[in-house]
Amino acid sequence: MRIKQIPLQAGDGRHLHYALQTDDLYDNDPFIILADDRFAHNTFADHPHKGIQTVTYVLDGSLTHYDSKTGGGGRLHVGDFQMMTAGRGIIHNENPDANEDVRVLQLWVNLSSEHKKVDGYYEDLPKANVPRVALKNGHIDVLAGTIDGVSSPLTLLTPFFYGNVELQADAAHTFTIPATYNSYVYVLDGEFTIDGETARAYDFIHLDRSDDEQHVTVHATSNTRFVIFSGEPIKEPIVAQGPFVMNTTEEIQQAFRSYRDGSFLDGKTY
Repeated sequence: MRIKQIPLQAGDGRHLHYALQTDDLYDNDPFIILADDRFAHNTFADHPHKGIQTVTYVLDGSLTHYDSKTGGGGRLHVGDFQMMTAGRGIIHNENPDANEDVRVLQLWVNLSSEHKKVDGYYEDLPKANVPRVALKNGHIDVLAGTIDGVSSPLTLLTPFFYGNVELQADAAHTFTIPATYNSYVYVLDGEFTIDGETARAYDFIHLDRSDDEQHVTVHATSNTRFVIFSGEPIKEPIVAQGPFVMNTTEEIQQAFRSYRDGSFLDGKTY
């Protein structure tokens, strides 16, 4: 298990904690980045994605988005969750209202070479519809996949689970991690112990991967909130550059060429 404190990066209208970056894509397979991002209006104007799913969880504020695939958009509020499958290509924007900041966690989940070819689409999971695991002194909101027998309704192309966990002081819970999965915990608030070590707000934990199913116990030493996510490695070549994640450098270069020459959306205008 590795615990590291994630420093604050500020600039360009953003206050960013980059919990997971692209420095070791194979070690983190199938995940690409995790950004804890507070940003203002016009920070994320129109931009493309290809080859991934972007998974957005709103912690504060509200967010309006528009995309190339549906020709429309929507609005996300505190506690809402969205999975955008970029697949073969999508262009979108996402902005808070003017004079408002929004805080989101955005996780990028890689797709297999076959799933990189699918058409883009969105799935929203409003806070009121998020399945919940009730604990004696806390709860788990199941945002994606299955945790403790409770499943999110969202469609997965890459097997993973993602949960928002809140525990009261002195509460404990044991999580089951499937064999071979890469698993992570990011602390949003409070303090707890895990495997005998203390974790606090903005700590990021990479759990050791095992060939056998694991059981990991978190014991809250104060009221705490954290997210846990865990996924099955795809075990394919990974090349990430900017907003694109593909299998080869040639595919990355082609993605940039098609975006520049207007053929990125199969000739459709944005």
